[in-house]
Amino acid sequence: MISERERKIIIPAELFFITLVIWLVNLHYPNDYGFWHLAVNPYFFSAVLISAYYGRGYGYASLGISLVFMLLPLKISGTMFLFWKHIFREHYIYLSFVIAAVYIFGMIQKSFTAVINSQRKFIRRTAREKIKLQKELKGVEAVNREFEERVLLQNDSITSLYSQIGALHSQNLTKSLNIFLSTVQKFIQAEKASIWEYQKESNSLVMIANIGWGTDDILYTVESADSSVSGWVFRNNKMFSVRMLLGYEVFSKMNTERNILTYPINISNTTWGVLNIESMPFTKFNLYTEKILSILVDLAGPAIERAVEYELMIKHAEVNSFTGLPSPSQFMAVVEKEMDKAVKKEGVFSVVIMEITGFDRILSEYGESKTYALLMKFFEEIMKLSDNQIDIFHYKEQNQFAVFYPNIDYDGAAFFCFQSLSMISSTPWSIDDKDVHFEVVFGYAATSKEKQSIDELLEGAEQLLEMQKV
Repeated sequence: MISERERKIIIPAELFFITLVIWLVNLHYPNDYGFWHLAVNPYFFSAVLISAYYGRGYGYASLGISLVFMLLPLKISGTMFLFWKHIFREHYIYLSFVIAAVYIFGMIQKSFTAVINSQRKFIRRTAREKIKLQKELKGVEAVNREFEERVLLQNDSITSLYSQIGALHSQNLTKSLNIFLSTVQKFIQAEKASIWEYQKESNSLVMIANIGWGTDDILYTVESADSSVSGWVFRNNKMFSVRMLLGYEVFSKMNTERNILTYPINISNTTWGVLNIESMPFTKFNLYTEKILSILVDLAGPAIERAVEYELMIKHAEVNSFTGLPSPSQFMAVVEKEMDKAVKKEGVFSVVIMEITGFDRILSEYGESKTYALLMKFFEEIMKLSDNQIDIFHYKEQNQFAVFYPNIDYDGAAFFCFQSLSMISSTPWSIDDKDVHFEVVFGYAATSKEKQSIDELLEGAEQLLEMQKV
């Protein structure tokens, strides 16, 4: 588009060129110099057209240039006075009409230009409003999608939440935490999230699980418990949200770049660590998300507590090199500990003893590595039956294993054993593509309201186990 400065140079040059062309043509007709005998004078007609296109100012300028060109031959012959006299005496009416026409067409051009400029401004304003409206519509669409997800996917979310929380109950702390983070990612679409455990020796929080982290994030794996946002959450046992930055002066001295939402994780009525959301979609940042996260943290607390206790229990304990399961002594320690809890809190739990018949035959035929690998598949299946609620240990004999099942009574233990027997009979078992047949005998017992010792509890399970062999 031509700028105003360039326009002031180009248009006068065009006027001069047009008049020059007419004048050169006029030189071929010396008997009618000035084209006065024509009905439409090219000099004056071009001035009228120019005023209609560029405006009356440029039209008068073109008229003036035409008159100058018409003077050139007469100036040379010294008859300039006669020329002007000729024009004003014989053609002044014609010239007056030309001057009026230039003015009228110039006004018409000005009016049309004003209308066009007004339309341009209207179109530009409409375009800006349209762009603004499109942005608002995108925001509204994002909000609508968010509400649709909440309403339409409510049932699926509840079902998914139930299955995810069930999968949290694992003996493996790392697995439990990763499942927890994937649950958080699924429900709030977190792009980056991490779990931090408090280390008393160094008074710091250490990242032990994350999702969405890149290579640059590995530099931020330790935070001070005294001078970080995560540390403040841990010490005060309160959640943090970036919306709190305006109301809490304490955060002004802390680095809050990696904290959007941070929640304390409590086990055994004490703060164990924190969950930190570092990156998430803007549309997901709302009070609804904060409530969802609070619910997820509360639901995950017992599962994380159980996994932490199990990790601490086997940290220095003897485990089988093939199965990774704790020894019978660890089973006794767990039962003793839970027995004390059950007495104080009037809780309940069950123990199940499994004995695999034909174990020696399978062991001699396939060896320890393949035999125990088959058993681990069996243990995975019964873990699924219990929604990962059980802990499995080695028991007294090589072919015996003990199960600790919390929060389930005698009838529940019986039903679990029945489900396990049904699963064993309906599942094909094989080693090296060869079918393997084995049977499992179950004995079980549960705590009662009456005072009971560990020996009495285990004796009841062993007696039922012997009765099943008959």
